[in-house]
Amino acid sequence: MIMISRRFRSVCCIFVFSCVGQFSQGAEYKVSVDYRAMDQSWPLLPTVPESFQSARDINFSAGAEFSRFGFEVGRSDLDLELARAVEPKDVSLAGQKDAFSVFYKLSDHQKITLHGSRQGADQQRFECYDFSGITIGSCDDGDIQIGSTNAKYDVLEGDLVAISAATKTNGISFSQTTGLWIFNSKWIDSFSVGIFSTTHEYDWLTPVEDLASPFILGLVFNGKTLGDAITETFRKFPQRESWRLNQVNVSGSKAISLYGPIKGFADADLVYLHHSNYSAVVSAPNYNVKVRAGLRYDTQSVLIELYSNYYHHNLIGFEPITFNQRTEHRFDQPYGNVGARAEFRF
Repeated sequence: MIMISRRFRSVCCIFVFSCVGQFSQGAEYKVSVDYRAMDQSWPLLPTVPESFQSARDINFSAGAEFSRFGFEVGRSDLDLELARAVEPKDVSLAGQKDAFSVFYKLSDHQKITLHGSRQGADQQRFECYDFSGITIGSCDDGDIQIGSTNAKYDVLEGDLVAISAATKTNGISFSQTTGLWIFNSKWIDSFSVGIFSTTHEYDWLTPVEDLASPFILGLVFNGKTLGDAITETFRKFPQRESWRLNQVNVSGSKAISLYGPIKGFADADLVYLHHSNYSAVVSAPNYNVKVRAGLRYDTQSVLIELYSNYYHHNLIGFEPITFNQRTEHRFDQPYGNVGARAEFRF
């Protein structure tokens, strides 16, 4: 994957330099902001997993298009408020994604795009953790408290568990607008197909992992030994060995004029997923479907959209940082949000 990533960056640089060389031929520029939100209490959204309380996601992007080439850079921040009935009760996630894409226009209606993104998350730190009904840690609900004199745990600063995560995605896609040879343009305005591969890197640290005393591991709580409870829970921790999620994305969109520059639109994405080197706790989804629908105000210089999103299998295939063994059981359920997007063209 390191070799692929280096090759990808090299190709991107070649595209960008080629684009810059075409400034004299004129260019079109755009900047956009996209804001999405979800709250469990909102009645019109699908019933989301119980632990998903609310979410906020904002994306800023800027791009340029030349005669045959173009590029776009973006930055997004995702904040998920997540709560559980057991420790840790607050498992909220804050993620950041940097994205970059370059494209080459095969014609006025066709283009090939190279995509790359990197997503990370703030380290999650927990004072207590529920191990199959046994709460370990120094919180009020703790059944047993464990410490260590090993210096490698000093970074925990008294917490019991720390979890870190990062993902890297590279991909290529082909897209076409208007005059589709496959579909009648009465039913679809644009079509795209792409192949993407995401590498997941997770790590975690806890002194519970070093417990070796037969006496302590043999302690019984609610009919279960501490050793069995720890083993069972560690199976659901994010795997430390890197793994990949390979996917094929197929999407289409259609807009219908309503009044002047105002249109109604719908976008659909079908994602086929293949997990490589991933150790599932039970099973992981092998596909996802996303549908986006709303209203669009579109002129030559500005575009404004109000829309809603529906995800059939949560955010897998769209927000890589959200999926691992700890969250796997939540990804057979739907997810939804509403959003607003503004784009300005120069």
